[in-house]
This record gives sequence, C-alpha cells and structure tokens, in this order.
Amino acid sequence: MKILLHYLKPYKWVIALALLLATINQVFSMLDPYFFGRLIDTLSNHPHETGQYDKDRIFHSNGPNSRSQHDYIWAVLKVLCILIGVAMVSRIAKAFQDYFTNVIIQKFGAKIFTDGLQHSMALPYQDFEDQRSGETLSILTKVRADTEKFIMNFIGVLFTILVGVVVVSVYAFTLHWSIMPIYLAGSGILALLTSVLSKKIKVIQKNIVRETTALAGTTTESLRNIELIKSLGLTNQEVKRLNNNTYKILGLELRKVKSIRTLSFIQGTFVNFLRQVIMFTLLMLVFHTKLTTGQLMTLTFYSFFIFGPLQELGNIILSYREAEASLQNFHTLMQKPPEKLPATPSSLGAVRELQFKNVSFQHQTAGQKAIDGISFDVRKGETIAFVGPSGSGKSTLMKLLVGLYRAQEGSILYNGLDENSISFDDLRNQIGFVTQDTQLFAGSIRENLLFVNPSASEENLMDALEKASCLGLLSRAEKGLDTMIGEGGLKLSGGEKQRLSIARALLRKPTLLLFDEATSALDSITEEDITQTIREISADGNQITILIAHRLSTIMHAERIYVLEKGELAEMGTHEQLLAEKGLYYAMWRQQIGERKTSSPALASQAAKKLAV
Repeated sequence: MKILLHYLKPYKWVIALALLLATINQVFSMLDPYFFGRLIDTLSNHPHETGQYDKDRIFHSNGPNSRSQHDYIWAVLKVLCILIGVAMVSRIAKAFQDYFTNVIIQKFGAKIFTDGLQHSMALPYQDFEDQRSGETLSILTKVRADTEKFIMNFIGVLFTILVGVVVVSVYAFTLHWSIMPIYLAGSGILALLTSVLSKKIKVIQKNIVRETTALAGTTTESLRNIELIKSLGLTNQEVKRLNNNTYKILGLELRKVKSIRTLSFIQGTFVNFLRQVIMFTLLMLVFHTKLTTGQLMTLTFYSFFIFGPLQELGNIILSYREAEASLQNFHTLMQKPPEKLPATPSSLGAVRELQFKNVSFQHQTAGQKAIDGISFDVRKGETIAFVGPSGSGKSTLMKLLVGLYRAQEGSILYNGLDENSISFDDLRNQIGFVTQDTQLFAGSIRENLLFVNPSASEENLMDALEKASCLGLLSRAEKGLDTMIGEGGLKLSGGEKQRLSIARALLRKPTLLLFDEATSALDSITEEDITQTIREISADGNQITILIAHRLSTIMHAERIYVLEKGELAEMGTHEQLLAEKGLYYAMWRQQIGERKTSSPALASQAAKKLAV
C-alpha cells in the first residue's frame, strides 16, 4: 500500500481535516446516549424526587421531594435542547466530513489515473503490441474505483469505529474498570478474526482482477473487429468465447460471496455473544449498585454504536483487498521501464540526411531477425522505396524509421546523430506518416486534419486536401470541413479514408515523408493521382521521401529501390536497373503487370523460384 500512501501524501492536511471532522461527528453522536442516560437517572426514575442521584444530577432543584411540574418540564426541555444541539453539531461535522472526503478521493483518483495514463503513453511501442488495448484502461479505471471506495470506507467507517472504541473505553473505565477490557478485547478479537478469514478473499480477488482485465481486452478486440465477426457469421461463436470468460469471473465472484457470507455469519455470531457478555457484566454491576439504570442504558446504546459498525469490517477488509489487488496491478504497470530518452539530447534541426548502418532487429517473440544488417543512405530531396514479399521486413523497417522500434544492432543516424542521442519528439514533429491501416478519429474533417497541425490555416487545409485528391470527398460533405465523420457522421470509403490520411500527413509540411502502403486501398485511377502527387512533392526537393509498397507501380519514380527478402537487402537500383537484373524485383513486376510474357521458359522458371522464396 506504499503507492496509496504516496498518492495521498499531497493531501495529508485535507485528510487530517476530514479525520478531525469524523472525530467530531462520532464524539457528538455518542453524546446523545450519554445525555439520554443522564435523563433517565435524574428525571425518569423519580419524576417528583431528586435526592437519590444528587451527585450525578446536572439539573438545578430545591432539594428532595421539591420538584414541581414547572421545574420538571424545564429540566426535560433543557435536556432535549442539549440533544438537539449535539445532533446538529454531529450532522454539520458529517456534512463537511463527506465533502472533504470526496475532495480527497476525486483529486486522488484523477491523479493516479492521469499518472498511469501518462506512464502508459511513455512505454515503448512493443509493450502495446504485447497486450490487448483494453487491458491498460481496465487497470487504470479499476485502481481508481477500488482505492476511492477503500478511502471512503476508511474515513467514514473504520476510523469512526476506532474513535468510538476509544470514547466508550474511556467512559466505561470512569464507571468501572471491568467494562473497558471487554470492549477492547472483543474489538481486537473481532478484528483479528476478520483479518484471518479475509486472506482467502484476497486470493480470490486477485484472480478476479486478473480475469476482469483480460476480459476487458478481449471484449475491446471483439468490438473493434465487429465488421469481420459479423461478416463471417461468427457472432455466436464470439459471444460464446466471451461468455466463457464472463462465467469464469462469475464463478470466482460466487466463491467470494460465499467467503464473505461465511465471514459475516461468524462476525455476527461473535458480536451477538460479545454483546450478551457485556450485558451480563453491566447487569451485575447494576445489581451491586456500581452502575445506575441510565448508565446501563448509555452503555447498551454504545454497544450498538461499536459492534454494529464492526460487523462492516468484512466489507472494509474486502474493499482493502480489492484496492490492494488493483494497486498491485497498477504498480506492475508503473514498474515497466518507459521509452529510453537521452539525458542531454543533441539538437537535431531539420532532417537533411538519414543513414542505416548494419541495422538489425528481432521481435521479442520471434525466432529470427525481422531486419538483418540493413544499410542505406538518403538525403534531402531524394525519394527511395522499399519493396518485397510479405514478411520481408518492410513494416518493421518503417517502425524503425519513426522510432517505434530501436535498433538492436548497428546504428540509425539522423543528420549524422545517433538516434539514441536525439529527442525523438524533435524528429517526430518533422514526420509526415501515412500508414497502411488508416487511423481517423470521430469528429469533423477539420478536427482530423488539425490533429497533426493545430495552427494550420484554412488555406493550408484546402491545399493539403487538393494534393491528396480529397476535393471529391468535400463535394458530398454538407458542412464542408466541419462535416462529422465516423459514428453518426459521413461514411467514408476505404479510399476516402486513405486520401484524408494522406492530406493529414501533407499538412505538416514534413521534412521526412513516409508512405507505408499508402495507396493499398485506392482504385487504379486514384492511385495514379496520389502517385503523381507524391512525384510532385518529391520533385520539390524539400524533404526526404520514403515509400514502402507492395504495388510496384507506385514506386517506379523512386531514385533508388531496395528489395527486401527475409529481412535482408537482396537488390538495389532504379526501376529500370532492377528489371534488367531479372531477379526478385523483376519476378514481382511480371506477376503484377500480368500482361507480358517472359522472354524464355528458363527465365520464367528462375523468376518464379525467386518469388516463391
């Protein structure tokens, strides 16, 4: 629970105030039975006599057998006013206690959630690849909810119980020494008994948290891939798979409920036995004239004040165990090392040159390298391209370029500076990135564009849209740039989404422009338009342009084309040079154009073997 104390430390004075108010609330609540007992002793037993308990009376009288009805009424009213005042103070303290408690838990919850989110966003990209997207959110939301619940229970219930035990013990000790040990011993035994019995609940709760987090991840995946699931008629199968996890959690919850009910039964039985022991002791003290009837009534009420809430210890322990399990998951998340950043990063400036020197990279769960010994050099104004069969390492290479992966062997240099010596934020602010999978957000067209460049003007927006051939999209958008897209808005085709993504990349006016299968979802005519746009942008010579493509027609204009095969560079040259080599690139080209025949059967067989590899 060190994490809990760490996050509560900034609010220690507010917590102290809340605890003080809780103390005032509990103390004044317990004054009610005290004055009620005095009322019993001084008024109710002998309404016309005042001499029996003169030493305990708080009311003025003229002596034994002398109380008039007028005096009696005023004495009763005095007690009732005291009771009203005590209750008023208690309620006011309770109101402020609840207010400051909520201030604490809201600030605490917001802080722990935002810290967890900030740390999660700083983790290396591979950490996100190795887990489901909903798991991190589940950890953060659950730790917030469980810890807030425990804080509320601690201040509102557990602490007030402790105050009550102290007040009752002190009051009982002033009456007779034998009463206090019973209260203290009973409370201690009950707390120990509850703690021992709750250990089983802790184990179950850990499993529930783990399974709930996993279920959040699988459910998020299913909802994200709902199009595939429904298209293939796999709805029932997927529901069954999710229900298996749900019912697994249900089984654990039922086991927890069984343990809690057992704990509650044992608690209730022990509390009832303890209450009877206290009642027997009090009655014996009354018999021996050590206690008055009013004091007996006061201590009886106090037993309800103490042992009633003590039966809630099971729920308090449960909330503690839930918070403990959630905090452990949060601690595990926070212990993951963030993306490494240089202590004193070198100033990068505008990207003018990019070099790969014998770069190798292997995924954590892979048996071989995805990229092995790749070297190349590209300068401002140049356009290069990477092609190759599926699994040749093209996507891994792109993630290395933007720093999502870091080279495990060799070095990547920007303007001659090693990637580990620069701030990647400086680099990424200069990147225009068009991914194979279009990433758009729910909102307007304008909001999606401004996401990457909030300061862009209307002219900049329209220029980027025109270059990306998005004017056709705007023509059917009723509100122009302010037209909503996504859920409840304008439905976009795959090609329109890709064109909008390209416009967004161009809007940054990048010095390093990356296209990862950027035209994969476009028709042939639009593909040619985008390819022409890429050529025009490349011809300006204002940036480095890197293309990764499977469709070779989009990269023919590149000054150098690198052919990847099993993570290694197999060929390099211009489009014409690679065709002349009659290698893997030639085989891929012949397969894609599909109209021309190879010049000889031997050459066709050789190309087919290259492609198969």
